[in-house]
Amino acid sequence: MDAGLAAVLGATVGALGTGATGLAAALLSRNTARHQVKAESMRALRDSRRATYLAFAETHERYLDLLSTTLLPLGRVERFPDQREEWIEKAHKRWNQALKYRQNEVQKIRVVLALDATRPVADAALEVTERFILLSGATRRAIEALKGQALDGGPITPPRPGYIELLAEYGLDPEAPDLDALQDRAQDAYKAFLRTAADAVGEDGLLPSG
Repeated sequence: MDAGLAAVLGATVGALGTGATGLAAALLSRNTARHQVKAESMRALRDSRRATYLAFAETHERYLDLLSTTLLPLGRVERFPDQREEWIEKAHKRWNQALKYRQNEVQKIRVVLALDATRPVADAALEVTERFILLSGATRRAIEALKGQALDGGPITPPRPGYIELLAEYGLDPEAPDLDALQDRAQDAYKAFLRTAADAVGEDGLLPSG
């Protein structure tokens, strides 16, 4: 091979090598950019869900506190017969506060969570909803029995299955359910939600302990 042909072949191979290297670099850069975009999207989704789960937990913790403060005066009705009517009215007032909170803050965050939750978290949230509504419904009925009149429960759809069926499933008397037992079940469901939500975003201790 003469020197001229060798020089041409060398230049051609060099050019091809440079082109291949440039193409590999471009592909690598594109893949890196795609990975970064995907990672950012996943991080944004996780942060959005984290905020939603935290808001749901904080709202329902407040709701449970309101329901729990309703049980305190109810427990004193029989212990302090001279103040019976006063304790009944206090229980009624606190239950009304819990009901209004449920109709506003609780219902709003439930809608948001339904749009943003993974399936395990959505299932855990539904369990919280059912048990909290059971506690609220049983508390209302206890107050109604003491007052001798029906209370306005608000336009809240009952859990499915219905109130009576769920109480029977839990082994509780539908006519006079154990409010303390229902409160314990509500707290257990709330704690289970905290664990499920924390697992879903991969951050132990993310949410407040119940």
